[in-house]
Amino acid sequence: MEINFKFDDKPLRELQKKVKELDGERKVALSELLPDDFIRQYTNYQTLQEMIDASGIKNTEEIGNKEFSKFIAAHTQFPTWEKMLQVAATSYYKRQLGL
Repeated sequence: MEINFKFDDKPLRELQKKVKELDGERKVALSELLPDDFIRQYTNYQTLQEMIDASGIKNTEEIGNKEFSKFIAAHTQFPTWEKMLQVAATSYYKRQLGL
């Protein structure tokens, strides 16, 4: 048995356009990279600000230092800050692509 099917490539073209827009280096706000739903899913906190406050860091330059990475290992599902950023980046790109 066969059925007739017409492929609509509009969604594919839209996805290709989004991928092209994301190509290259970019600066992304930490709150955009780590939205509250991501924080709730992977950490012991409800918001990014709550997590940062609990970490005891005094300024953003301390994010990613050795002590902060230890905090991440103790209070999130990630062994290091770098691993958390990798997963967050993948999640960010999926959101941007509508996946």
